[in-house]
Amino acid sequence: MQKIVHARTLRGAAWCALAAASLTAEHARAGPASVGCDAANRGGMNMQVTAGGQAARQATFQKGETLTLNVSTQGTAAITVSSQGGDARTLHSGRASSVMFVAPSTASYGFRLDADAEASAQLDVTCASVARANAERALLDRRKAYLAARDPDRVRIDRPQTEAKPLDSFAASPTDGAPPRDVSASISLSELAAAMKVGTAHEPSILDFWFEGRYTTYDTIDMDARQNDGNFSVMYFGSKYMLGPDIMLGYLAQFDQVGETSRYSGGVSSSGWMAGPYMSVRFGPGVVFDGRAAWGTAETSVPNGVLVDTTPVNRSLMRGTLRGTRQVAGWTVVPSVGLSYVEDVPKFQDTAFMEATPIGTGRLDVLPEMKRRFDLNSETYIEPRIAAGGFLSFDDISRLAPGGMAAIQNPDLHWKAEAGVAVGVKDSLNLQATGGVETGGGSAADTWSGRLQLNMPLGQ
Repeated sequence: MQKIVHARTLRGAAWCALAAASLTAEHARAGPASVGCDAANRGGMNMQVTAGGQAARQATFQKGETLTLNVSTQGTAAITVSSQGGDARTLHSGRASSVMFVAPSTASYGFRLDADAEASAQLDVTCASVARANAERALLDRRKAYLAARDPDRVRIDRPQTEAKPLDSFAASPTDGAPPRDVSASISLSELAAAMKVGTAHEPSILDFWFEGRYTTYDTIDMDARQNDGNFSVMYFGSKYMLGPDIMLGYLAQFDQVGETSRYSGGVSSSGWMAGPYMSVRFGPGVVFDGRAAWGTAETSVPNGVLVDTTPVNRSLMRGTLRGTRQVAGWTVVPSVGLSYVEDVPKFQDTAFMEATPIGTGRLDVLPEMKRRFDLNSETYIEPRIAAGGFLSFDDISRLAPGGMAAIQNPDLHWKAEAGVAVGVKDSLNLQATGGVETGGGSAADTWSGRLQLNMPLGQ
């Protein structure tokens, strides 16, 4: 069982009350004051006491530094902490456990370990700097941003068949965490059956099963301007049912993983799954709504990590997009507006120390698109495409309530533009090249990206 403590309630009487606590000479060992994470990671905060004994340590930590305190005992033990000018507070009292402590300010802190009369106890302490904690949190933010930004193509009822079966795709590497190098795959049971009957007419069934997967590698830049590596992968397993020519219903399950390496976090990864229904409805010529909801769990693996978000979380996703398609002077114009929101709720087994506060990431997208196909001959074509718009990021679904956005003093608004061209053979393979830019908002850098993708239908 893991308990997580934000030490914001350390207040009250004087620090000397703990420093002057009487310790049994045979069992108590009070170490000298040490400074920061380095001393803690060298064992300066570790303690070991026999049954009925006590031990204390004092150390100075910077604001935001995070400690993991692992208690090992065959009986029960207690950990208390106090800061200068504050009362002692019990962080843990019970059997073997793991407790996290985040320094609320730069100050000297005292920690005490008490073992019961039945068994000895040992306390092992590790510490993460603010930079490391920030690196770990950044990974989790990117994971939610990836999930909120894109759904599988197969949840769209108007998905063009020429885009249905990508063999693979590759892209250049932008900076600052944008999704560059990319490999994707997509197949359905009906397409597989059709490919096995080359030259035979095949009518798709009203019920179908499909798979879509994507693997992306990207680069991030840390606070020392050093480049680090990351990757994101997701697999979708879904079914679809055509309730009519204009209504598609389905259910899908997804499994995703994201991992990064950096000098601050070492190696950190997060994996999870979600499952839920989706629908795609054609309301009229060129007007389509796609909607999806999903629920699941996620966990983060951090070797020797101490981030609060390493706790397992319940995860939920909501997403909806409304698109319109119109023909204007030979061009296909596709305006769209989309809303997505991903929320994590930590699963605390013991909430006596901290409430399970939801952590959300959402975006409201507006991205009009224009494209036009020019035939080069009876078989080949070229199709230029351009899109320009933006999206508004938010961290709480309540921002969408009337007046919620107006209350934001500095909205996190991003602008986005893409341009590309596709060259292909009708009802066969095509090659797409795309480039784009996305502004980083108020503080982050702009992101430039490029993509080269080959789509090859099965049976060709």
